[in-house]
Amino acid sequence: MAFVRKSTIKLQSTAEFEELSTPESLIELAEEKGLETNPVNVTALASILGIVVRHEPMKGEESGSLKKERKTGNWIMTVNSLHHPHRQRFTIAHEIAHRIRHAANCDSFQDTTFFRNGDRNWMETEANNFAAALLMPERSFSNYVKNNSSKVEDIAMHFQVSSHAVRIRAKVLGYDGHNL
Repeated sequence: MAFVRKSTIKLQSTAEFEELSTPESLIELAEEKGLETNPVNVTALASILGIVVRHEPMKGEESGSLKKERKTGNWIMTVNSLHHPHRQRFTIAHEIAHRIRHAANCDSFQDTTFFRNGDRNWMETEANNFAAALLMPERSFSNYVKNNSSKVEDIAMHFQVSSHAVRIRAKVLGYDGHNL
């Protein structure tokens, strides 16, 4: 039996965003542009990145999409206006991640509940992790838990995300328990 090395997926960075390839670098950009960063204003950040954000009702469990218009080359993000505002924030951060990290590989992204059923691909997983880190930066998250509250609901309210997103982020950052 022969062994074959699995090829790894080589992520090709979008040239115009090479300097902005991490959530931390996007937060720095937001601060430089005078945007609110605690919590980060993701709609204004998307605009700074040249993404047009539209809020429209979408069918079923569709959360959002990001597409490059062929004629103009503009990036258009559509966010499901029927979803809770906290869910919309996560969608915007998720689509920003696609623009920053994956646009060199693809020019259209359609997201349906962020593949919660376990059917994930590497780009969706990366976009979810990027979005969580953008919305709940490690330092801000830890400071909030230490100085304000360790209750999931309080953290979710502060960062304007769902309790589910807080629990996942807390686990990634090494917290455990019902309250952090």
